[in-house]
Amino acid sequence: MFIFRLILSIVPLALTPLLGFLIAEGYLNFGGGEKDLFLLIPWMVWSLVYFVLFLILWRRKFSIKKGCDYAAVGATGALALIYGVILIWPGGILG
Repeated sequence: MFIFRLILSIVPLALTPLLGFLIAEGYLNFGGGEKDLFLLIPWMVWSLVYFVLFLILWRRKFSIKKGCDYAAVGATGALALIYGVILIWPGGILG
């Protein structure tokens, strides 16, 4: 059970180099050329937040399903919050 939880927590983070390779070699093409590699930044942030939240929920003795669900929702919410701050921040600075 320990190994299974550890694998579930680290899979998104471990897939980051594969995703980067597939984008860099052109197997995944999102129409931006080399700029497609910038899509890895949100993926890495999401997977890092997911990993941390999963470990916290694991430590608090949540079940595997609840831990995965809450970690995914929390990571998505954190990413949405970051995007919202980035979207609103320049408006306050620029007037």
